[in-house]
Amino acid sequence: MERRKAKRNQIQVDIEIAHPDAPRCGGYADNISRTGVSIILWDGEIPTRQRSVILNFKIWTGSETLYRKIYARVVRLEQEKIALEFAEHDFITEAIIHDLMFYKNRERRTSARTLAEYDKTAAVSPVRITGPGQ
Repeated sequence: MERRKAKRNQIQVDIEIAHPDAPRCGGYADNISRTGVSIILWDGEIPTRQRSVILNFKIWTGSETLYRKIYARVVRLEQEKIALEFAEHDFITEAIIHDLMFYKNRERRTSARTLAEYDKTAAVSPVRITGPGQ
C-alpha cells in the first residue's frame, strides 16, 4: 500500500549513513521527495532499534563532489532497503534536495583526473596566497 503523499523523484546518489554507537554504513538513494528518501544499502546495516540517523549525500556536480548532511527518522527498515522521513518544513533539507535534483544528471567521471587535466585546471584558476601585511 502506498503511504507517501509527496511526489517521488528517481535518483541514484551515493550516501553514507551515520548512527550512534555503530559503524557507518553505505548505499545509495533510490528515490527522494521533499518529505523522505528510500535508500538501498550495500555496506553495513542499521540496528533494528535505530530511529534516527545522519545522511551524508555525496553529490557529483560534474567537476567536484559536494557533501550534504540531512537528519532523518527511520520509518521502515527491511533487509537492504530503508525508508526515511525528513523533518517537516526544514528549509535546509529542501535546499539540499533541490541541489540533488539539479545535479542528478551530471556526467560521472569514469577515471581519476590525470596530472595534465589537473595542471590545465590550475592554470585557469590560479590561487594566490598572501601573508599578513602583503
